[in-house]
Order: sequence, then C-alpha cells, then structure tokens
Amino acid sequence: MRKKTFFSKFFIIFLVINFNNFSASIENKIIANVDNQIISTYELKNKIKTILFLSKQQLSQDNINYTKGQSLRTLVDYKLKLAEINKFQIAIDSTVDISDFLNSVASKYNTNAKGLEKLFNDNKIDFEKYTKEVKVDLAWNKLIFQKYKKKIDLNEKEVDKELNKIIKDQQELEQYKLSEIEILSENKKIDEVRINETINQIKEIGFNDAAVKFSNSPTAFEGGDLGWVSSKSLSKDVYNSIKILKIGDVSKPIFQRNNIIFLKLNDKKKLIINDTNVVQIRKKIINRKKNEILNLYSNNYLSKLKNKALIEIKYE
Repeated sequence: MRKKTFFSKFFIIFLVINFNNFSASIENKIIANVDNQIISTYELKNKIKTILFLSKQQLSQDNINYTKGQSLRTLVDYKLKLAEINKFQIAIDSTVDISDFLNSVASKYNTNAKGLEKLFNDNKIDFEKYTKEVKVDLAWNKLIFQKYKKKIDLNEKEVDKELNKIIKDQQELEQYKLSEIEILSENKKIDEVRINETINQIKEIGFNDAAVKFSNSPTAFEGGDLGWVSSKSLSKDVYNSIKILKIGDVSKPIFQRNNIIFLKLNDKKKLIINDTNVVQIRKKIINRKKNEILNLYSNNYLSKLKNKALIEIKYE
C-alpha cells in the first residue's frame, strides 16, 4: 500500500525556516515529492511571493508563514495536474495565447502584460513559472472536458421549464454583479479552519485579494470576478444567500457538494425581459449547469489523484 502524507500536516511545515534565509545555496533543495516529481524550496518561495504579490500583501514574515500551507497545497495540485495532462498527451502549447488573461491581471496594476512581467521581475518572481501554471490550468480544463463531455447530459425540458418560469414570474429580471471565493470541502475540522482563515483574510485584505490567495476557482486570478449573473440562472441555495445581501456584503459560506463558496455582491440591477434577453438567459442557464457539472468532475478527479499519489513532505 502506498503511504500518503496528509495535507492537514502542511500547516506545520518549515515553521523554523525564515524566508529571508532562502539563499541561493538551498534554492533547489527538495522539500516534497509528488510521485516521481519534486517540489523545491525555490518553487515554494516563488509561489508564496506570487500569491502575496497578486493579493497585494506585504512580503512580511507573518504573511509568509500564513501563506505557506496554501502555497504548498497549490503546488501539489499543480504537479498532479501536470502529470495527468502529460499522461494523456494534452499539449501545453507554448503558443497558447493567454495575453487577454495576462492583460486582465495587469490592468489591476494599471499596466499591460509586458508591464506585468516587469513587475514580476522587479519583485524577483519567476514570471515564466507563473505563465506555465496558467497554461497547465487551461490544459487541465481541456482534459476534464474531453474526459467528461459525454456525461454532460442536460435535460432540455428542465432548461426550458426554468426559462419559462423566469418569463412567467417577472417581466423585470434582477441581475447581480458577483465575485466568488471557492475552497474545497474535505471534512468538518479542516473546513472549519479554512472557513475561518478565509473570513479573516476577507476582513484584513479585502475580498478580491483573498480570492487570489485562497480560491480554487478559475476566476481566482481575476479576484474572483464572475461579472453580471441573472438571478434566475443561480441555484436555489445561492439565490437565497444573495437576495438578502446589500451591495458590498459577503455571503455566509455556501456548501455545494465538495465545495464551499463565498460570494460578494458588487452591484445589482433590473433587466427588462425581451426576445433577445430570453436567448441570453437560456444560454446562461445552460452554461451554469454545464460548469457546475464540470467543476464537480474536476474536483472529484483531482481528489482521486491525491488519494492515489505518493505525496511525501520533508520535515527537516
């Protein structure tokens, strides 16, 4: 039987290591093995600095210590995803255009993709590793879609029923501008710790920066931004949580299958329903249902990979 080091232990790793002492001589020291892949001190250092930079936090020892566990979990997930996309020969094409994504991230710093790269370099953060992680996530999403697209069996009658109810219930449709933080649900004890951490970070550094730091959703790098969402395209639990919020408020944690979600209401408006809007609303209902199914498959698949993998953490 393969022996696995549990993620709950990640929080006690490297407590005696001062970040400022990560000298060049130990940058390539192995701190973890994920099957036949390694995680080095250089990678951990770079991931911590990336998360703190993107969440606009100071590179202080307290922030570093607070971010270590999340950074290591993210790197383990990255290694598992990388191994799997290589196994199925999903190309991480060097020519994949992620400029729109990078420009979106860069806009938060009033610059463009080139300017963002310069900011990374100025802060001694490996920009190439960051862009590769983005591409690996895109390849992972492609793999999940290829594996499970035949299982996305939407009931058209249910979609039409939901759409007809929207039209019948109201001629004016409420729309919400939302941001999200999505964290994995594992067990009651770990969930409680992660929920409290997330709530505290939302209070300390703001929702958008906390999303960059903690969220497992693809929207994380954009501060959790979901854009405008129709009230009727939301699930019942999400809608009930959102409708009582005032603009600027954050929802209580919403438990959905193996995820825990926090939502922030950034704005809201009324939309008058017409033929064009009906088509758009129907598309949003379909996309929402598809994304829910794909996210479920993605999280379950990654959890299975973790359970099968030999993950060893060095405690020296």
